[in-house]
Amino acid sequence: MPIEFEFEVGKGFHFGLAFARRFGAQITHNRVTLPESIGEGFIQEVFLNNGLSLCIHRYWLKDDLVLRRLAASSSTMLTLKFDCRRIPVEEADLPHGPLFTGSNGCEVELGTGNFFSELIVPANQHVNFLVIGASRQTLINILDLQEAGCPIASLLQESPSFVLHEVMTLEMERALKQLSRIDETTTLATLLYKNKAEELIYLLFSKLMHRAETASITVDQADAEKIYKLRAAILADLSLTPQLPELSGKIGIGLTKMKQLFRQIFGDSIYNYYQSARMNEAARLLAMQSVSETGYQLGFTNLSHFGRLFERHFQVKPKRYKDGLALR
Repeated sequence: MPIEFEFEVGKGFHFGLAFARRFGAQITHNRVTLPESIGEGFIQEVFLNNGLSLCIHRYWLKDDLVLRRLAASSSTMLTLKFDCRRIPVEEADLPHGPLFTGSNGCEVELGTGNFFSELIVPANQHVNFLVIGASRQTLINILDLQEAGCPIASLLQESPSFVLHEVMTLEMERALKQLSRIDETTTLATLLYKNKAEELIYLLFSKLMHRAETASITVDQADAEKIYKLRAAILADLSLTPQLPELSGKIGIGLTKMKQLFRQIFGDSIYNYYQSARMNEAARLLAMQSVSETGYQLGFTNLSHFGRLFERHFQVKPKRYKDGLALR
């Protein structure tokens, strides 16, 4: 049976303190040590003088943990979640699951706190994720949006409800791991927390700045869940090309709005997102099977076409990529 923890973020709320009270955990210097009945590891809260708050999760669990964040009444607070939980795609079809559960990889989500979200933390895995909390004004001040054009500036400044998604880069994963290793014995720990948190924000917005500027659409709870349900359907079988009219009817949203919301949340068209996921899966499969087996498994009837797409995505032919894996 999964362990469940429900909370609502408000003024003066401390996640670690609430979690420690709920499960009878020990808390020292804002670090919650998980009791042995749950698993091993910690949850660390850090409050910085630049207006950022950090909640670092680094642990291993005996049972799944379900974290339910109730929707806040205000949209002034933003959350940035750098997430290295790795959840199989099929598990994303739980109630409320499409929102903020992630797919098979490391992801970042930036959004307003007025969404209900249910986050499934899997058992028997080493979990590492970070939630940065900031007011809109704090984030705008850190970014200095007046310095350069930002395609999502209007969302940050004005939209009452939004969520954005990016795939984590290796640089983000590295910074996240470094941040999670800081403790009370680290020299100038507070300064290092601040440095790494701002580095992660910089790396995220360096990617977001390359998005095409489009009209901002307010995304409510229902729309967000539909778009994440759409993503789960696309990723469930990468051998099938997405049929957009059929998917539009399946999730109950108009075709034009579906395309616009998907591009705003994920920063790309549905088809491009599908092809990118398809190539990343191909790279994973090539570690275990031949080029032809990989191509056919992912729905390619023409292996030359598969090779061209793979080379365009990774700048190397699939055979050479596979040969390179064997040398590592």
